[in-house]
Amino acid sequence: MGGGGGCPSSMPSSPSSSSESLRHEFGEYVAVSPACDSDSDECCVCDDPEVEALLHGSGLQDRSHSLREAKEFIRRYKPGDWVEGVCDTKAGDYVLPEVTALLLVGPSGAGKSTLVNRITQVFDKDDDPDAPDQAHISCNSKSVGTSFLWEYRVPRNSNSICIYDTRSLFNNQEMDCKMLQRWMTKGLSHGEMVTWGNDDYNKIQNIKLMGRRYNFLPCKTRKVNFAIFVVNGVSVLQSINDDNKDYINLLHETFMCPFLAFGDDKPAVVVTHGDRLSLQQRAHVRNELVELFGIPLQQIFDIPGSDDYETDLSVLDMLCYCIQHAEQNFPIKINYLSEMHGRETTKIAERLTSLDATIEAAIIFLCIVILLLRVSDKLLQW
Repeated sequence: MGGGGGCPSSMPSSPSSSSESLRHEFGEYVAVSPACDSDSDECCVCDDPEVEALLHGSGLQDRSHSLREAKEFIRRYKPGDWVEGVCDTKAGDYVLPEVTALLLVGPSGAGKSTLVNRITQVFDKDDDPDAPDQAHISCNSKSVGTSFLWEYRVPRNSNSICIYDTRSLFNNQEMDCKMLQRWMTKGLSHGEMVTWGNDDYNKIQNIKLMGRRYNFLPCKTRKVNFAIFVVNGVSVLQSINDDNKDYINLLHETFMCPFLAFGDDKPAVVVTHGDRLSLQQRAHVRNELVELFGIPLQQIFDIPGSDDYETDLSVLDMLCYCIQHAEQNFPIKINYLSEMHGRETTKIAERLTSLDATIEAAIIFLCIVILLLRVSDKLLQW
C-alpha cells in the first residue's frame, strides 16, 4: 500500500449480505430497534423528540461525521500524498502526474457511466444537490453510447483525481486486449474517438459527425494510473444461473488481459445494479467473482444504485483503494534510482572492505601461530 495516508479507520465497506456477520466497524452503524416490553407484543414508541434525540441523535452524528471525514479525505488528496515516506522516499522522488487518472472498463451494460454519476453524487450532496449528472447514460441500442473517451473530475472541481469513462468492450478478446493495452501504455485523452471492428460505415460516420458537432479539441494525454473493472451484478447472476460459460469466460479473459501493465496488481472490481438483487444474491455474485478473478473479497466493491449511507461509504472506500494502488504505480525518478544504486554500491564496498580487514587479520593471526609453533619446535630440539 502507498504510504503517507489511508482511509479513515471508521470508513467500512457496506456489507453485501444480511447473512454475513458484520465486521466490528459496523457495530456503531447497526440500527437500534425500539425497546419492547417483555409483557407486551407491541414495541413502545416514544413521541418525545428530546428523548428520541437522546436515543438516536449520537448515532446519527457519528454516521454523519464518518461520512464527512471520508469525503474530506478525498477532497484534500494530492498526487504523491500516499507514497511520501514509503521506504524512506519522498514524493519528489517519484514522477508525479498532475492528476491521478483512473480508467473504467467493462462490457456493454456494465454501468460505467452510471457509476461515474453515483460517485459524483456523493460529493454533490454537499456542493450542489441540484447539479445534473456528469456522464451521459445510453438507454437504447440506437445510441452510439460512450463513443469518445470522457474525463470526469471527482469531485467536479477536483484538480487531483479524474475518472475516464470508456466505450463498452467489443466482446472480442483479441481486440479488447489490443485496445486496453494501447490505453495503458500510450495513455488516453479526453474526446478521443473509440471505434470497434464490428462498427459499420454508417455508425463510424455518425461518431465522426458527433465529434465535429461537439468540436472536440486535442487534449493532454494522460497515463493511466489504475483501472476499475465494472460488471453488472444482474448479468453475472443470470449467467451463473443459466450456466452461460461464454459470458463468464469472456469476463475472466478480459479481466486477465495484460492491459494493466502493472505486474500482479489487478484492477478493482465494482459490481453495479445491486439494488435490483437481494442481499443474498449480491453476496453470491461477489463470492463467484472472487473465485473467477482470483482476488480477495476486499478488492470487490458492491456499489448499487441506492442512495444511502452505506453505499456512499462503499464509493469512498473504493476511491481510497484505487488511489492507494495508483500511487504504487507512480514511476521512480532515474536520479533517485541512481542514488539508491550508489548507496547500495557504497554499502557493498564497505562490507567488502570490512571483509578484507577480517581476512587480513586472520592471515596475520595464522602467521603468528605458525611462527610460534616453529619457535617452540626449535626450543624442544635444544
